[in-house]
Amino acid sequence: MKRSLSLISSILLIGLVACGTPAPTNPDGGTSGADLAGTNNTDATLCKGAGCIGAPCTQDIDCTEGSTGTAVCWTGTLLNNPKLVTTPDGYCTRECTSDADCGTGKCETLPGATKQYCMARCSSATTCRHPGYSCAFDGPVGGICFPNGNFNCDPTVGDGTCEAGAARYLGGCIRAAYENTGGGVCHLQCQVGLMTCPPDDRFGTTNAPAQECIFLDTTVDSKGNPAATGDKYRGNVCFQQPSVPLGPQQPCTYWTDCQDGFQCDRYAPSQATAVCRQLCALGNGVQPAPLGLQVPAGAKPATGACVTPGEACANSLRAGVQDGNAGLCQPPKQ
Repeated sequence: MKRSLSLISSILLIGLVACGTPAPTNPDGGTSGADLAGTNNTDATLCKGAGCIGAPCTQDIDCTEGSTGTAVCWTGTLLNNPKLVTTPDGYCTRECTSDADCGTGKCETLPGATKQYCMARCSSATTCRHPGYSCAFDGPVGGICFPNGNFNCDPTVGDGTCEAGAARYLGGCIRAAYENTGGGVCHLQCQVGLMTCPPDDRFGTTNAPAQECIFLDTTVDSKGNPAATGDKYRGNVCFQQPSVPLGPQQPCTYWTDCQDGFQCDRYAPSQATAVCRQLCALGNGVQPAPLGLQVPAGAKPATGACVTPGEACANSLRAGVQDGNAGLCQPPKQ
């Protein structure tokens, strides 16, 4: 799959839940669960039963899988922090410095934690304990069993739209796990352009991470073919900006690689020509602002104008040529 899930080393756990709890998600939009096939972590190789990483527990001594690090039972909440998402029936884990400490589990760095902890590996919608947990995306293949108390939408329902946050702004349901129920996260809808997404206050309002608006079509996979997942959302959504965003014309690989106001031209003829290009609005250049859309103060929605001389707004994101749909500024075809 696209980087979408291989984010442990960079932005693996994008905050998406109430009270600042981290959880894995897919910055490329979870557009193809089918792309996740081929994991080496099959159910047959995973620890099952009492004491395993990810198993129910009520006290630390219940947790026996793994070695070296101290065994820990998250008895009620992630990291045993009452502000974080609940862990129904407890969750066995272990302090770790590498996967070798975790038995069949995976050593994870959770934002806000001072230590690393083992999480149960998974590779399908049936691996993790239900209800309460989902196989959340993590890495190019496979995932980790993660509490899903704040996975708040089903990406296969309706047209994929949802209501984001307490204010119930317009959102798009983006897949974050193999499951349908307990597998989607409602991201704010937006207009492409500069500063059109508010900071991600799901972490809290203090130093909330900046977001950018990108176009995603979750109905297709990373190659533009119909997705086997049945996901429905197609439109603009807010994602956290990368920690080191790529600038104009820099080679890119994933939808969210680029700086605010730009998006990776992933449908370019070759990887060599896939670069960050300015986002623009097709047709008459006027983006719709439907009722319920959150438009931050200072937002600069894109028009049909391109900064680079000679470039024109093109349907490079395959959003469709209707007025106001997202496109990318392209030089004339050779």
